Amino acid sequence: MKDQVVLMYVKNDTLYPVALTEEQHHMLQSTLRFFNPLTIVQSEPQGQVVNLFGRKKGLGREGGRD
Repeated sequence: MKDQVVLMYVKNDTLYPVALTEEQHHMLQSTLRFFNPLTIVQSEPQGQVVNLFGRKKGLGREGGRD
């Protein structure tokens, strides 16, 4: 996945990714240009990226691909 801003949602202290349409994604990226430069806090990573749209069959019992 390329370096870019993504939208996340916090519910009950858990971080969830927000799915966007292509149009919404484009609008988010365009809007964020007003906030340049962004300060990336590289010393506080929140986890590893997983492309949920890249799955073929979904998750199995062990959390791997079917």
